[in-house]
Amino acid sequence: MNKSIVHLVNDQEMPLEGSTLADSIRRKLADEIMSGALGLDHRLDEAELAERFQVSRTPIREALRQLAATGLIQLRPRRSAIVAPVDINLISQGYEAAAELEGVSAAWAAIRGSLSEKLELVELNAVCEGLIVKGNYESFANANRDFHNKIAEIAKNESLASAAMFVRVQIAPFQRFQFHSEEERQQSTLDHKRIVDAIIRKEADLAKREMCNHILRAGVTAVAEIKARLSDENG
Repeated sequence: MNKSIVHLVNDQEMPLEGSTLADSIRRKLADEIMSGALGLDHRLDEAELAERFQVSRTPIREALRQLAATGLIQLRPRRSAIVAPVDINLISQGYEAAAELEGVSAAWAAIRGSLSEKLELVELNAVCEGLIVKGNYESFANANRDFHNKIAEIAKNESLASAAMFVRVQIAPFQRFQFHSEEERQQSTLDHKRIVDAIIRKEADLAKREMCNHILRAGVTAVAEIKARLSDENG
């Protein structure tokens, strides 16, 4: 297991996607790493980052812990964290875990969600659809997160939601990277529609299967795109 993930689990610090200043800093740094603006072995000094973002070191440390859980950086005792080599296996494993956990959430949402809660999913996916062409990748990523969070909410299992959230933080930078593509935004909303249809019809097995397929498909695409980017950089 990735040592950074062990550190997070042992400290009982569950990162919460999209809800804190640390999340905002983490997303900004992750985007810079994924774009190549922060290259391999770039030092991430806490004091320098605190000055850059005009915050204390506390949210910086939390952002770095969250980044370490993604595998994008390496935490080093008594030294600055550094940008890490991309670990394709860790990325693939993150998507596999997310597919299983969110698939179970979708199944429980089909069984436990009320009709009004399920119709909220239709509305949330409509927001995603409206951002396919008009929105930027970040606005779509936020809408996508709201959609998946709602499924976790109506599944009504806090332990499952926490586990899924932990893994979602791990793969979040790679999902956001994908959402630069209008084609991926289009495909994602089509996947969502099949998931919602199954949830509304209370077809739990189908909802789980559609969610698993959705995330695994995204994972295959993400890995292919990252490999292509790395090939371009090294070629």
